[in-house]
Amino acid sequence: MTVKFNTAALGTSRSSNYSEHGENSGVARKGRQFFALILFGGVGALCMLYYAHEHQFLQNEEATLYHDHPMAMASAVSREKEKIDNDERAGGDDNRSLLRHTAKNGSNFSRSNTTNSNILDLISTTTKTTQPSPSSSFRTKTDEAIQNEQVEEHPEEQHDQREKDDPLNVVLFYADDWTMKVLGKLDSNVYTPNIDYLADNGMLFTNNCVVSSMCWMSRATLVTGTYTTVHQQLWPHSMGILETLPWNETLFPLMKQQKGYYTGLVGKWHAPSPREYMTQAFDLHRFYYGKHWMGQPPNRQHVTDMNREHALEFLKRRPRSAEHNPPFFLKVSFFATHAIDGHYPSYEPMNTTRRQYYNDSCYIKPGKTATEEHWLQLPSFLRRNNEGRTRWRKRFEPDYFQDNIKDLYSLATEVDWAIGEVVQELKEQGVFNKTMIIFTTDNGNLHGEHGLTEKWYPFEESLRVPLVIYDPRMPKQLRGTRSDKWTLNVDLAPTILGAANMKPSSFMQGRDISQLYLEQKEDTSPAWREDFFYEFNMGNPNNASDHPWKHFIDASFALVTDEWKYVVWPQHNYEQLFHRSVDPYDEWDLLHKIENTTNASFKLIQSNDEIYQHMKSRYLKLKERAQGGLPI
Repeated sequence: MTVKFNTAALGTSRSSNYSEHGENSGVARKGRQFFALILFGGVGALCMLYYAHEHQFLQNEEATLYHDHPMAMASAVSREKEKIDNDERAGGDDNRSLLRHTAKNGSNFSRSNTTNSNILDLISTTTKTTQPSPSSSFRTKTDEAIQNEQVEEHPEEQHDQREKDDPLNVVLFYADDWTMKVLGKLDSNVYTPNIDYLADNGMLFTNNCVVSSMCWMSRATLVTGTYTTVHQQLWPHSMGILETLPWNETLFPLMKQQKGYYTGLVGKWHAPSPREYMTQAFDLHRFYYGKHWMGQPPNRQHVTDMNREHALEFLKRRPRSAEHNPPFFLKVSFFATHAIDGHYPSYEPMNTTRRQYYNDSCYIKPGKTATEEHWLQLPSFLRRNNEGRTRWRKRFEPDYFQDNIKDLYSLATEVDWAIGEVVQELKEQGVFNKTMIIFTTDNGNLHGEHGLTEKWYPFEESLRVPLVIYDPRMPKQLRGTRSDKWTLNVDLAPTILGAANMKPSSFMQGRDISQLYLEQKEDTSPAWREDFFYEFNMGNPNNASDHPWKHFIDASFALVTDEWKYVVWPQHNYEQLFHRSVDPYDEWDLLHKIENTTNASFKLIQSNDEIYQHMKSRYLKLKERAQGGLPI
């Protein structure tokens, strides 16, 4: 079966500046109702009345059916099926079914006591198996239809339909500024049933990190499979991604030119786009980002709906004739959940989503370290003209937190809806089980933790980002499981090339993640990494001496392991050491705080010169390898 957001209640932005998008909703609704009455007569009218009664249509006047811009308001599939005896489902066709409300205040999913403060406790440090819900479906159905239909074959039982050695299609869902906790599988405050469905039928990687937490740097890392020091995409307008390494040997040109893939990218590119380079990489591309609402009334459209629309355009336009039916590779590059920098409100979702899932009656608890005390405990240089603190104001400071975090979660739910629409199209085209589907993001984000927002720094919320892989080749017993291995965004290009039966380019530094779940014919590869090097630096690779943003956004390096985190602020000659397994929120810098502690929860922390020297030595070794372009 499949899970699909399935109605067309596209609302307006919360901001009054964007209310024009739905101001003619009453006229549109009456026009459709009149058309339906003329076409179907009294019988049609009675059917609509019965449908509305049975499925409890939203009564708000803004819940208008926009067939041109459908905002699907979610199938009623619970992520905790075993705890709910009778899930209710909405019914109807692709553009008309609305959610049946089963929970208080219109919410259709239960909020547990899970809060942001304990989200890392939910992320297992051992591989954990979760059983996919047998009723998970991208297409909502009435209760009667579900009872009468023949149960759809589960995806894992269809995998034999493709030849084992055939190259896979690839769809990469690439979100923006999306930290690990913004995922329904890990936090019941967030509603992402379609991503959860992919995790239930694939694998969730709970120690997935970025090697530079910055938008354009991470996007260049995706394309090149290298660290920022290697690809040199230090600014959005620089040509590093195109000229530092052989462009024809980077991800998209390789897939298109050497393997004949039909390739596309819709949404955020965040790099220069000279025609000759783009032609070598993409058969279809639509580049845009920066706002949540695009265009002017009456043609205003939400950016996530544009992402969805253009993704479907790619899939429907791709060659599918008997003579020419090449594999395809599509990157859907969402702008959500990125904030609109320098603007309030910072996040502008569709009103319907906000009211439906994150209304004023619910309370989202701030992260454990989102306190003034934690801000004051940062090194003094980080509290001087810090851009992360500037953007924190009116975004995640206490008086603004609830509105903004709910708007951000609403944007995430809308991305999830768009993903559901694309996955449904893959199913309807009969290629779902011939397609590797990846969900991940460019970097994490601080939601007030340590008194900051944004990314850049080597805090857990900035480093760790979701990674879900659905791979038809994955053994049945591993589907629905979690892996705690250290996977990195330098691994994405080798993984995608592996799905196309291609070897990575010689300069790519990452590894094919499928090695973690596929049986290797000849297991000659080295053991999987147990640590990694992190860098955020736009200056000298050695000491960041000419990094341009001192105090504003300081350069940082780090070594991260299961047990420890060693951080260097090179412009200030300042080091930190955190015991990650005991201190998962970067609260206790062992090099500067341990002598003052009376906190019993930190008694297990070890601090001695041997550990410090070992971490520093390992850091220098990995730094040299990563910045030197060697495999990591």
